[in-house]
Amino acid sequence: MAIIYGHRRIGKTALIQKFCEGKPTFFYTAKTWKDPYQLDRFSQAVGTFCGNPQLRYLEWTSALRALATQPSPARKVIVIDEFQYIAKERPSILSELQVLWDEELSRENILLVLCGSAVSFIAKEVLGEKNPLYGRARTIMKVRPLPFQTVAEFVPSYSVDDVFRGYAVLGGIPYFWQGVKPQHSMTENLAANILRSNGFLNDEAQSVLRQEFRDLATYNAILQTIAFGSTSRNEIAQKSLVDTRTLAKYLSVLEDMDLVVKEFPVFAGLGDLGNASRGLYRIADPYVKFWFRFLANNPTLIMTRQEALSEWEATVEPCFADFAAESFEQVCRQYLTRLRFSGKLPFSVTTLGRWWRNGTEIDLVGADHERRHCLVAECKYRNQKVGIKVLRSLQAKCEQLPVAKDAVFYYWIFSRMGFDDVLLDMATRDPYLHLVGMDQLLG
Repeated sequence: MAIIYGHRRIGKTALIQKFCEGKPTFFYTAKTWKDPYQLDRFSQAVGTFCGNPQLRYLEWTSALRALATQPSPARKVIVIDEFQYIAKERPSILSELQVLWDEELSRENILLVLCGSAVSFIAKEVLGEKNPLYGRARTIMKVRPLPFQTVAEFVPSYSVDDVFRGYAVLGGIPYFWQGVKPQHSMTENLAANILRSNGFLNDEAQSVLRQEFRDLATYNAILQTIAFGSTSRNEIAQKSLVDTRTLAKYLSVLEDMDLVVKEFPVFAGLGDLGNASRGLYRIADPYVKFWFRFLANNPTLIMTRQEALSEWEATVEPCFADFAAESFEQVCRQYLTRLRFSGKLPFSVTTLGRWWRNGTEIDLVGADHERRHCLVAECKYRNQKVGIKVLRSLQAKCEQLPVAKDAVFYYWIFSRMGFDDVLLDMATRDPYLHLVGMDQLLG
């Protein structure tokens, strides 16, 4: 048995279909139907697969048994996509499937694949250790967004800067990149696909949320508040007008769905992690963040590409550097993580993340176990070169880090527009100073 899960549009189905090429495969995609009708549709699909389209089954176990025992020249793959729709309507299917698997199906020459896009449901109700299917799956895969370096391979005709512009809005969801046409600039593509009222991404964020939430207005208020920069729980409560006594529940649901991430400063102790009021929230999906930042309060009737581009230049572009800064930090973190796992950093980094305390922030901090060696980084996505002032500011902030008194610091500065001559010259003479421009982020 295999369980594959991840957000809608993230590429789960395409991944499974690729795996199934050349193999005897039964593929069924569940819908938001009541259980009797779902079973009828599933039975029809099983009957067709088994050569008898008129066949119907009164029980899920009977249909699955017939499917598994149907003769096949090679190992058969049975895929049930969007499995959460079946399980939510018929919770007993988990226990029924567990008994059937233990007593019969596990001995058949099949691979049963359960796939779902309800991340929290699959994680808790299917994979949870107190649930019937716990321990049955030999393969468990959570499909995550693609990193910047991989996304760049999809659009080789664009510059690194243009690819990043796309990544800051679309993130690593392959489906979102299908609308990027190389004959248009990246900005034209983004404007046309998102800002036009008939653009294929114009309403995608709300479409996903409508399927998941009944209290949509409250979740919208919370997400929009975070998108505009409120990151602490108190700030979110104040600006979203959601009662602090219930906000934690909503935030927990958004975390479970991987729509929101709660971050703690690197070096945070157990006391910090256990304190619900500490930690900062950010929207994990760049597209969702973009939608709530620029579209939630500005529904448009834009129909043409030119109108969309004009709207982008007027409303998005003036704020884009600020909006994209968080994604740039994530891309820089991906870069350092690649160096970390390839052994190319000057010491063994055991922890890497943001750090903040009492109004002082450092974009990325990494350290060894004893905190005797420390990597500190500033990530500057702005329309000017970085100079020595940024380095001096970073060095000053390092004095507040909770590291060994004799810690050795390695300074990394990432810059969209490069560096001035003074800083470049300094880097040639200082082995502890590393400057990384936009073009190097794919290395």
